[in-house]
Amino acid sequence: MRYALLRPYQEVNSLERYKRQISVISDKGQKLISAATVLVVGSGGIGSPVLMYLAAAGVGKIIIVDHDKVELSNLHRQILFKENDIGLYKAATAQENLIKINSQIVIESYPIKFDLKLAPIVSTVDLVIDGTDNYETRYLINDVCVLNKKPFISCSVLNDIVQIALFNTKKNCYRCLYPNAPPIGTIPNCLEAGVLGTITGVAGTLTAHLALNHLLRLENNQDAVMRIFDARDYSIVTLPLKTNEHCMACQQKKIGLKELEKNIATDFGVHLEAITRNEYFIVDIREKNERDILKLEDDLHFPIKGNSNYEFFLKYKEKKILSELIVPILYSNHFDEK
Repeated sequence: MRYALLRPYQEVNSLERYKRQISVISDKGQKLISAATVLVVGSGGIGSPVLMYLAAAGVGKIIIVDHDKVELSNLHRQILFKENDIGLYKAATAQENLIKINSQIVIESYPIKFDLKLAPIVSTVDLVIDGTDNYETRYLINDVCVLNKKPFISCSVLNDIVQIALFNTKKNCYRCLYPNAPPIGTIPNCLEAGVLGTITGVAGTLTAHLALNHLLRLENNQDAVMRIFDARDYSIVTLPLKTNEHCMACQQKKIGLKELEKNIATDFGVHLEAITRNEYFIVDIREKNERDILKLEDDLHFPIKGNSNYEFFLKYKEKKILSELIVPILYSNHFDEK
């Protein structure tokens, strides 16, 4: 655990430092940013640009949680680190490097894995950003944010696709989309699938901008959406996110501290045999070879790995694919990149 309390806020220097963005967001906007506290879990490919832009923008307090150490294979995308940082803890190193970007903000670093011991920190922040690379941590972040009624941003990358969403956990959460974590080994990580540094750079920049929009209260009256960026054609598709009334976290309130402490792998999913077919539109997002192993009574086959035209779904509005609950077969979770 490590803390850094930096020199006091200096009004004159700050006006000079932020004058270009103050012209866009106003003095009031800058004060909102400077008064904010943001927790970033993961300082890797997505987390690096997030941290750099939030620090540069003047977010008043940034808390970094990351238990990993810097490796040579990180450097092509984790731009917050240099060659002489190899072997050092990312959280502490990120803290030191961010101080060089902006010495007028407060930065705390925790070189440990995010767990329930850090849950009390969540209650003190204005926003949580998930930049982790494993589902256990992602679902824990979601559940802790729900319990503390804190918003969080989830961003993930798979090949050329970036998926990003801001969850107001008072209304919806990550489990509304994906009730359970996928089985181990079903979703490739960056080591298995590969990743370009430019893609994680775009993902982190989009995440940082969404975070600033939230802190500036520009997202308050917006409907919840999933934004999907495809680097192959530079397209961005926005899909509405509906609250899942069956969600065991944010709606049914069935996931509390006791359940999280027990760490029991409870199944919170929707089972095909238990649903009323006329109430759901079922989309099979598996690849053809997976579908050949076990065919299901679905309404649409849309292999997600090779498709980026999510506008395709819009013509199914009359079947309530977007206005009701989409039930994905298996998982469309992208991997997170550190």
